[in-house]
Amino acid sequence: MKNKFLSPVLFLFSTILVAQERFIPPKINDNDIVLDGIMQTDEWKGALEIALDYEVDPGSNSEPQEKTTASILYTDTHLFIAFYAYADPKNIRASVRSRDDFGMISDDFVLVRFDTYTDARNNYLLLANAFGSQLDARAINALTDEDRYDSSFNLEYETQGSIVADGYQVEFKIPFSSLPFPNGKDQEWHFNLTRQAFRNGIPIDLRSQPFDRTDPCQVCQTTDKIVLKDIVIEKRKEFLPFVAAGLSGEKQRISEKLNYGKVQPNVGLGMNFDLNKNATLEVTLNPDFSQVEADVTQIDINSAVALEYPERRPFFNRGTDIVQFTNGVFYSRSINNPLISTKLISQGKKERIYFLTALDQNSVYQIAGEDRSYLGQGDESFVNIFRYQRFINKNSRVGLLSTNRYFKKGGYGNIFGTDGWFLFSKNLRLTYEFFFNFNEEPNADWIDTEDSIENRSIALNQEKFRGSALYAQLYRNTENWKSYLTLRGISPNYQADVGFVVNNNRQWATLYHTYQNFPNKKGIQFFSIGTKADIIYTYQDYLKVISIDGIVSLNTYFNTSINYTYDMDAFKNYLGRDYRNVGKSELEINSNPSESFSLDFNITFGRDLAYNEEVPEIGRELTLFLRPGFQLSNKLKLSPSIRFARLKNLQSGENYFNGSISRFSARYQFNNFFNIRLISEYNSFTEQFFIQPLIQWNPNPSTVFYIGGNQNSLNDFNDELYSVFRIDQTQFFLKFQYLIGL
Repeated sequence: MKNKFLSPVLFLFSTILVAQERFIPPKINDNDIVLDGIMQTDEWKGALEIALDYEVDPGSNSEPQEKTTASILYTDTHLFIAFYAYADPKNIRASVRSRDDFGMISDDFVLVRFDTYTDARNNYLLLANAFGSQLDARAINALTDEDRYDSSFNLEYETQGSIVADGYQVEFKIPFSSLPFPNGKDQEWHFNLTRQAFRNGIPIDLRSQPFDRTDPCQVCQTTDKIVLKDIVIEKRKEFLPFVAAGLSGEKQRISEKLNYGKVQPNVGLGMNFDLNKNATLEVTLNPDFSQVEADVTQIDINSAVALEYPERRPFFNRGTDIVQFTNGVFYSRSINNPLISTKLISQGKKERIYFLTALDQNSVYQIAGEDRSYLGQGDESFVNIFRYQRFINKNSRVGLLSTNRYFKKGGYGNIFGTDGWFLFSKNLRLTYEFFFNFNEEPNADWIDTEDSIENRSIALNQEKFRGSALYAQLYRNTENWKSYLTLRGISPNYQADVGFVVNNNRQWATLYHTYQNFPNKKGIQFFSIGTKADIIYTYQDYLKVISIDGIVSLNTYFNTSINYTYDMDAFKNYLGRDYRNVGKSELEINSNPSESFSLDFNITFGRDLAYNEEVPEIGRELTLFLRPGFQLSNKLKLSPSIRFARLKNLQSGENYFNGSISRFSARYQFNNFFNIRLISEYNSFTEQFFIQPLIQWNPNPSTVFYIGGNQNSLNDFNDELYSVFRIDQTQFFLKFQYLIGL
């Protein structure tokens, strides 16, 4: 079916061929389906049946060897989908997993993909493996798979799965109230269905409609239509109260026992109200944003800038696809400890709005420099984020953004800007972002340095300044060629007080070009070879970087992907000094040859700068990351890992640094909702050890009960008694949070 899109102001879109079918499932009574993972004939009799007839990877829309059918029914309030995935039960890969365990992508699974607004703003992905374990995500159009999927996104839905004599069956029960979609009791959404299977250890992607590898907009290819008539739109009224408590103890001297303080109780409340089907208001009072699982420690000993960590707090994760930007203009973890926060999300047929406010009790203050970033801990501030995006048509959209931060001690940071996304043709895409800031520093001692940016001191003394940031990219993708040209500019005084920007004063161009092929052979399922070149100048027009990369990728035996990059900085200027021919290699191997074993391996070797030395010099670098995974049974998984980093002086052979971070994780999953886990980590750079046991019950994305603790060593006592497993500091905590829907 051909669709023509015309934008008279900007450009003419070319004609795009899209495969599309229209499905109308039968409507049933609410009690006709019992969700148990078994497709009873009397329950699913008369259901709409869809075959997954296309193998899209490694085949290219070829006829699959594996048979899969899906049955669809609906009621006033729910959509029911059941998959029958035919297979030899001995060859099915699946484990009982907690919700949103990303290891599920290595299982046999089935997936439902929705584009409820039919405009490719995103796809909602609802996944379940053969045991009914769930993982949901939101997919947006992005350059890489790493940026495309937001696994922190959550929807309320139920699944049950079972392994049967000739394969496995999975039943989905999806409340209409959990999915965003336009107003109206008669709905027509875009959707399709997916199954992942394994053939000779190689993952096979089967779908209900064909997939075009050359299309740079993957989410645009969810185009089959499902028609639902006379449904009931329920407005959600949700309350999320929680109670929590913590008890901490610490040694004053190494010879003493742990000295415990008082139990610290905490209560809070979250509220979520549907104003209509398109608009939701969320309020959180005294939220507890403690994470269930400790962040994986990153090695920052040779980093001249602050490191970014993923957002795991549910309140901030909802709606993040509306505020995702390349230039780091918004970073939700910059809102550190809000006392109260509100968020309004409105998603109409042609536009969407995101408006967040927060009273942050302990604000983060970050300043980007030309070569280094500066981080300080501030006091209270008030934060606003307003985002508006307009959908001109399926292939073009433009947006506006405003962020504001006002500090209690005076000072502010304001950003305003616009962005856009345009698909010129099936193979060509243009994106842009432009932001400018107006700032006044607080008068505070949060950052202690005598460094300066142009004529402005970095110390906080109420100076006013303004800056800008520009990003533009032209991206082209065909069956065998992938290319993009990116132009960026970040002025010396650009600062994002509610974002994450660590470098400025640079104008650079990036050209990427690669050849790719899909031989669909056992030894080579995919390979690509390409190059990337960067050239960077400052705003004062002196050369900063000339860099050329060679990149090779390969998918081969044992479900293994291999990526090799040689990064040559032919010229590099850092802190006013020039360096030449700083080259290094990076090899990454990811393998999942069987259900019981996986391997992630990364090694970097070559030359790099000792960035944090008083006089930076070139050293010989070796970094290593190794993480094997052992699925000892359907319920028990062990994941040890080690990160090692060393940099040697080229002349003396002495180490600028040499150390590692060792981590061990063990998890036993009793069922899809209940698990116990143990995490331990030793950091040789700080000579500290911690261990974190945890018991967790999580029946849905919002309801959770956990109890656990952290036990740490303190390097202050290492001179008196050094022991890897010494406990000098401890914390016990529990939390119960329960979703109440009215």
